[in-house]
Amino acid sequence: MTKDGVFSEELASWGKMVGEEARKNFDFWLNSGIYEKYLSGSNVLDIGFDGYIDGVQPITPKAIGVGLNYPDYDGKTLPFPDESQDTVFASHCLEHIDDYRGALTEWFRVVKIGGHLFITVPHQFLYEKRIIIPSKFNADHRRFYTSASLLREVEEAIDPLQFRVRHLEDNDRGFDYSIPPDEHSVGCYEIILIIEKIASPPYADAINSPPTFRTASAAEFISAQRPGQDFPVMKISSRNAPQSVIIFKMDHLGDFIAAKPVLAKARQAFPGATLTLVCGHWNVDAARKLEQFDEIIEFSLFARYSPVNGTIDIVQRLEELRLLLNGRVFDLAVDLRVDADSRVVLKHVNAAVRAGFGHKNLFPYLDISLPLVSSTKERCSDLIFADARRFEGAVGKHLGHTLEIPADRYPRGLTIVWGPYCHLSKGEYLISLVLADEEGKCPPFDYDVTCRGGNLRLAYGSCGEVTGDGLLLILDEDVDDLEVRIWGKDEHSKTSYIRGCTFTKFGKMGGAHQTEMMAMLMALTEHRVRAQPFEEQIA
Repeated sequence: MTKDGVFSEELASWGKMVGEEARKNFDFWLNSGIYEKYLSGSNVLDIGFDGYIDGVQPITPKAIGVGLNYPDYDGKTLPFPDESQDTVFASHCLEHIDDYRGALTEWFRVVKIGGHLFITVPHQFLYEKRIIIPSKFNADHRRFYTSASLLREVEEAIDPLQFRVRHLEDNDRGFDYSIPPDEHSVGCYEIILIIEKIASPPYADAINSPPTFRTASAAEFISAQRPGQDFPVMKISSRNAPQSVIIFKMDHLGDFIAAKPVLAKARQAFPGATLTLVCGHWNVDAARKLEQFDEIIEFSLFARYSPVNGTIDIVQRLEELRLLLNGRVFDLAVDLRVDADSRVVLKHVNAAVRAGFGHKNLFPYLDISLPLVSSTKERCSDLIFADARRFEGAVGKHLGHTLEIPADRYPRGLTIVWGPYCHLSKGEYLISLVLADEEGKCPPFDYDVTCRGGNLRLAYGSCGEVTGDGLLLILDEDVDDLEVRIWGKDEHSKTSYIRGCTFTKFGKMGGAHQTEMMAMLMALTEHRVRAQPFEEQIA
């Protein structure tokens, strides 16, 4: 018998009515004591309990199932008081939520001291069985998870001094490892994390106090060896400043212009050092006019202007950069690009100290890091990918996650592909079709974007090598049935393949401008390389 007086037999019957993923675990949880320990309280919330199946019940007979249709629930803020729940249970829900920090914080808010947050998410290498998004089996998945990445998100959202991990498991009970990656898994394929909410200890404020720094007028770099790497690490003492500094600003023209006020003070930041700048060839003249750098290396990693489509294989270009640097060693390397896509370059530069934007847990090779402040969902940018399974075609056929458009004559005005009928919140978007012919080139199709059953045209454009395939879309209100339609264009001589469509949402600028952010990174770097070793002084 459980704490609430319900017999196990009755609970076993109840387990046949809960959500699809929880159902596979219910009997095990019941027999192993997990249910008794973490789910038998009088006040339990089951977040997103109904999922994709009608008629399911919350995880316990007394639990409240919270879905989007729950009274006074807006999908973000739970209509329950602080510390009112014994357990908040969320099964296969977090991976669908863009603002995972906000969701975790809100779920944890309503948990009592001594209560539990019980989370399950699909395992990246058991369910997804691939390295990067999109998911092959659920296009609505925003992120992939391992035990480490799930716990990292929890630690980002919740003060680690307010919880303890009570259960963390890679659940592969009944998992069939013989099923290939292209087929849906059988058995359990999830991560289970249960944390207990505790009262903040008396020393919490002291631990969370910021460290104080003692500075000196100069510093000396002393080579040391970073474990597992061939490159040296520089320790800081108090005699000499860095003698060789390399700064990377491998950016578009506009981003380089934004960086000019910061680059113009490079000599002031690192007096006496040999300064090297790495930039695109279109920015070399502007860099020379700054009269700050002893050497300028042309390395065009990105395009002159921000492209509307396409990605750069940075890893493939690293060998080219190595040849340009020719084995040179630098005291300090700084990457001033705000976006994180170039950060990996620092990992492959033989520099004693490396500075750049980003969190240390994402870029452990950064010796000086300036984490970007995470915006709320309303202010941040977003990338939504609708794969080919959400599209249909009047011609061709589906090949797994690709829709084939065969070579043929397609009269103008004939809609040959349509979809994905997705929801977009209001804002500004860049729409890009993931479309290529058999030679890897973008075919010259026309397309438009509509809603309200195709009766309201929102935007239209063309894709192809000349026009590009990016289309700006401005939505003044939410749209629930966004449709992208590809039109015939008389003749198409090559077979083409559409993998889907990306919707890149432009975030609202709510924080520092990128010029200010670059100035902050340079100031932080200058301070750190001129500082004595510091010790935290707890007030």
